[in-house]
Amino acid sequence: MKKFNDWIAEKMSYALATMFMFYIITFLVIIPLLYSQPTSIVAWASYLSSVVFQGIALPILGYTSRKNGQKTDELIDLIYKLTKEDNDIIKKIESEEISIEEELKIYIK
Repeated sequence: MKKFNDWIAEKMSYALATMFMFYIITFLVIIPLLYSQPTSIVAWASYLSSVVFQGIALPILGYTSRKNGQKTDELIDLIYKLTKEDNDIIKKIESEEISIEEELKIYIK
């Protein structure tokens, strides 16, 4: 059940954090305004804070968060690859130092 919950949550969060969802929600927020507008400043403030910021801003925040997560993953992968290459180079250098020391021992005797 946990795997299913994780899977469905991942798929839904991805779908809800797309720019396509932003456009759908924006459309759904603007259409009712054509038929009925808030009549006071308090009503406008309530409408803007609840509908616009929660409905329109959340997909954008999810989208940018996902993009930043992808960039972070790419950076971590690059750092891992570079570190692995550095370790390989260090091992080569260490093995060459040992062989050089052995050759020097032969000539020093």
